[in-house]
Amino acid sequence: MNATDPSPDADPAAAQGLVFVIRKILRAANRAALGTILAGEERPYVSLVTTATDFDGSPILLLSRLADHTRNLDADTHVSLLFDGTAGYANPQQGPRVTLMGRIEHCPEPHVRQRFLARHPGAGLYADFADFAFYRVQLERVHWVGGFARARWLDQGLACDWALSRRFETTAPALLQSLNADQAALLTELANRVLKKRGKGWQAVAVDADGIDLQRENSILRLAFSQPLGSPDGLVPALSTLIPD
Repeated sequence: MNATDPSPDADPAAAQGLVFVIRKILRAANRAALGTILAGEERPYVSLVTTATDFDGSPILLLSRLADHTRNLDADTHVSLLFDGTAGYANPQQGPRVTLMGRIEHCPEPHVRQRFLARHPGAGLYADFADFAFYRVQLERVHWVGGFARARWLDQGLACDWALSRRFETTAPALLQSLNADQAALLTELANRVLKKRGKGWQAVAVDADGIDLQRENSILRLAFSQPLGSPDGLVPALSTLIPD
């Protein structure tokens, strides 16, 4: 790690900063490489999955029981997920990526379904098929790579504070309704000036302590705050500060 990188070993605040960087990569991604153990063979098996995140940052997946990776999970719930943040780098080795390790569990809670479909609305066509179910990954360890000679293992403090995540879970419907009804101009400005996407009519479809998801037609974009919010009450002020002068 170079001198400008977060140093979790030396500074707790830097550790929290690195965790936020990691969660931003997870939340910005809409897909990942899923590693499971091939049932009956004890060999690694890697597949492509679409992803979203729970309010605390834990990955959410929608899996079919007909898929090999889901059958593998019946025998061993240990998983690994690779999130690739290297898009736009001429040399991908210079870009950030995150390998997450944990255990996966079936999670039928309604808010998990809502979070995933906000990120992947097209999945609503098959999400209720009998062979499909939502799963949530319990974070255990993370390996972050920020480029050449920049890497860290973390095994604690990876998720957002539970109480804060719960507050966002309970207030999210009202927050989204208020944003779309009262802050339409702000959402359009954020999409146009911060995310560099044209057009009006952008709608907020998901919100958490780390940022919001915006949708217009078939485009869904992730907009991260400059730092995690400490309360849902700070949502609009945090969004306003993202607008460049």
